[in-house]
Amino acid sequence: MRLFLACLLFFLGAASAIAQVTDAPEVRLFEAIEEDKPLVAEGIVTRGGVKLDARNAEQETPLHRAIEKGMKELAAMLVKAGAPVNARSKNSETPLHVAALHVDPWFVDLLLEAKADPKLRNDDGESILQWAVMTGNPQTARHLLERGADPKVADLQGNTLLHAAADGGYVEMVSVFLALGLDARQRNRAGKRPIAVARERGHAEIVNLLENYEKD
Repeated sequence: MRLFLACLLFFLGAASAIAQVTDAPEVRLFEAIEEDKPLVAEGIVTRGGVKLDARNAEQETPLHRAIEKGMKELAAMLVKAGAPVNARSKNSETPLHVAALHVDPWFVDLLLEAKADPKLRNDDGESILQWAVMTGNPQTARHLLERGADPKVADLQGNTLLHAAADGGYVEMVSVFLALGLDARQRNRAGKRPIAVARERGHAEIVNLLENYEKD
């Protein structure tokens, strides 16, 4: 009988602990963000007690997720509450990496004002600025450049910002990077210059632009 009672108490205690974990405010916060319920998420943050450096399965924080979902008010609340602005996900992406995916530079400005580092790179060597370029966000890229992002870094495959802009067909950004002095003749690890990437993608205007540059 004593053994039965001991086992019963053990299982009841375990069940209670599991209930406490699943009912933790950060768990409910992640759920509200994923379910696109920003007002619910904001209420959870307002009530306090949330671990702002909590992580999901991808090692993302609530700030990562709020920015990816485009939740401006929630992101601002998290930053004001002290969320880690340079936190890294499983592949070492920061909230600024995610912010760089937005056409609107609002999230980038929010994080930069909170002293986020615009020079950090992920495990593939991709900079935050490179993410803005790869997704065709010139205004976001400009804000990053103005706040100290390095335009001359390359990822682990040797791709520069010119490779990224040529790949996406972004004429405006190719012109800007040439004006900044990026080397159009620089090859990536596959031995390709930006002009070769543009040719492969069929971006004739960029090919012409780079050809004229190489003639100078």
